[in-house]
Amino acid sequence: MIERDERFTLAERYVEETGVSVFLTGKAGTGKTTFLKEIVRQTSKRFAVVAPTGVAAINAGGVTIHSFFQLPLCPYLPDVKELVTEYQMPERMRSLRKERVKILRTLDLLIIDEISMVRADILDAIDDILKRYRRNDRPFGGVQLLMIGDIQQLPPVVRESERPFMEQVYSSPFFFNSKVLQRLPYVTIQLEKVHRQSDRIFLDILNEVRSGRPSEWALSELNKRLDPGFVPPENERWIRLTTHNAQADSVNEAKMNALKTDEATFEAQVEGIFPENAYPAETQLRLRVGAQVMFVRNDTSGEARYYNGKIATVEKVKPQLIVKDESGDRIEVTTEKWENIRYGLNEETGEIEGIVDGTFEQVPLRPAWAVTIHKSQGLTFDHVIIDAGAAFSFGQVYVALSRCRTLEGIVLTTPITRRCTFTSEEVTAFESSREPADEVRLKLPAMSNEYFTSTLCDAFDLQRLCYLYNRVNRIYQVNLSNLYPDQARRFNTVGAGISEPVGETAPQQDSGKDNQKTFAGIRSLSDTAQKFQKQIRYIAASIHSGAPDDFPLLRERVTKACEYFRKELRPLASFAAPLTLIEIDDKEIKKAFKAAAEEFLSELRFRLTLYETILSEGFSTKEYHKLKADNELSEARSLKALARSFSEAAGGSLRQAQRPEGTARQVQRPCADSETVEPSATTQTQKPSDRQSQESDTYTGSLHPELVQALIDWRREKYQKDNVPAYIILHQKTLLAIADLAPTTREELLTVKGFGKSKCDKYGDEILDVIRQGLKSK
Repeated sequence: MIERDERFTLAERYVEETGVSVFLTGKAGTGKTTFLKEIVRQTSKRFAVVAPTGVAAINAGGVTIHSFFQLPLCPYLPDVKELVTEYQMPERMRSLRKERVKILRTLDLLIIDEISMVRADILDAIDDILKRYRRNDRPFGGVQLLMIGDIQQLPPVVRESERPFMEQVYSSPFFFNSKVLQRLPYVTIQLEKVHRQSDRIFLDILNEVRSGRPSEWALSELNKRLDPGFVPPENERWIRLTTHNAQADSVNEAKMNALKTDEATFEAQVEGIFPENAYPAETQLRLRVGAQVMFVRNDTSGEARYYNGKIATVEKVKPQLIVKDESGDRIEVTTEKWENIRYGLNEETGEIEGIVDGTFEQVPLRPAWAVTIHKSQGLTFDHVIIDAGAAFSFGQVYVALSRCRTLEGIVLTTPITRRCTFTSEEVTAFESSREPADEVRLKLPAMSNEYFTSTLCDAFDLQRLCYLYNRVNRIYQVNLSNLYPDQARRFNTVGAGISEPVGETAPQQDSGKDNQKTFAGIRSLSDTAQKFQKQIRYIAASIHSGAPDDFPLLRERVTKACEYFRKELRPLASFAAPLTLIEIDDKEIKKAFKAAAEEFLSELRFRLTLYETILSEGFSTKEYHKLKADNELSEARSLKALARSFSEAAGGSLRQAQRPEGTARQVQRPCADSETVEPSATTQTQKPSDRQSQESDTYTGSLHPELVQALIDWRREKYQKDNVPAYIILHQKTLLAIADLAPTTREELLTVKGFGKSKCDKYGDEILDVIRQGLKSK
């Protein structure tokens, strides 16, 4: 177990207590992987783990970047006009699945492992997607990033065909040259304590190689390990590190064939979806007694018999597979199961969770006389043979040397020169620009307070609510005002507010605080909220010690603000919600109106629920983000369910109205005879009085609003049965005219404009019956 030092703890606190993005780096063996696992285990934030390659993603317990963000396998270079890629396709053809959008919108923390291998354009593509789907122009759509990796190790890969285009946009392909990171304030924390090596001389040599400028002394000490004709002793297990897969495969094949002993082949079991390029072991593993093997996974049994990278020798292949490790202990090896996961939403809790798409089951071994430097990353060995002269990319010699615990455990087959340990000017410049560790530590309290303050300001930012209202109102005024003139006029007043009754059908003001029918308009409330945000920042800035949430004046002002906005938004919501339930014939207008109205009412519900929660429980960043995610994931997001939640909450708590006590979420599965499955709040039947009240508020201006809804219900039944558009049965304008007239005879019905003899012959009697029943129930 790696001990926590000051920097480990500092990085943990930045991730948990602030919204500042973090680049966690460190030399090989400093505990970066341990830190990732610790954050995943303990964080209260909604997170996802991604990595640039399939193997890295499986090892980190996450998914690949391309899979998570559904990125095409081409460069993201929108500014290079001559390069035509999938990114130039229409947005509707590149849209994400609905569940993935929900995950992105509710994400607090994105963890990217092996960041050194992530290209600059990929980070910019991630930024574009998060901003677009989270509807937030801040870098990465406001998501906090935890980037983990060592830029002195393996670099990003750029194909030669892509390089000319990449060079038009980026000075280098490294992640830190992405456009988004130029705009993103983030801190760099470097873990210093190396746990893999303890020899001071070897550590100094590794540091010089890592810098790309080894001294004559360091090269001399390394080249003392040169032995081109080295033959490993029989009683020691040495592993050769190669630059290419073909080299490692050739060595392993030759060594295996040289053994004239019992052989067995172990077949992997692959179920579900598991990409071949992410297979963690061979699908057909051929082993012979005497073969040198390496474990490719930690022991999941809890007995800690082996770990990823442990070297052993095959002692028996039938009927059991038994290996002997370097200490002489015998281990019976059975299969391990790897999971290929994707991120989804838990139906019960709404939490982001890993959903198993497929599994790969195999004995966790591979032949290990040789392994590539890429596959050795993150592993630790006691004895390695290195051909440094064949290193082909920046950082590979350092990765190879740093795999070994000691200098004495290394044998070089070719000498190491400065040509082998070249550096990258971009990496050197980036490393030298890093903020001193003491400054990062001293900034933490201020960053923590800023996180609290900015989240509190977000709680009182009504600009999005104002924007969503304007979207709905624009459709009302441009497309629907002829059909629904009174409703359009009334909805327009939501922006300006109501200070006195509006028309004969306007609700009268009530003296009760929670039942008032006048309210400030959304535009005015948004302006007031912006002024209050300035007050929050002013008060927070005046606090010279302690946290803002402990300051009485701030708590008092927040409470009063919540009371004010709650008082104004509740009647506004009750007034506006029914006006979104109008029936629309035109498919395109209906689709646009429904989407805009749902977003508007959902945001309105979130704000009211938030202010109620703050008044009852106080403000916390954790609860704010939870409420925001819960609102996004709520099942009650249809127009009717949203509108009903406001009417049910009249005079009470909107939180209770969203899910009444004792009402479970509807479970879509068969039940045993003894089971009962209660319906959700959104499926319960409305009381007739509630329905009539809602109809009156929706079809305000109509002489018989209850007939409007009755005729709409009748028409729906007809067009669904005949599988035709609604207007084929009856145009909405004609339907409204019929409801106003409330005819009782065929002759009266024929006086309605747009309702001719053929329609009357076909539907007249049914319509008259609907009218009679409607008037009777009234």
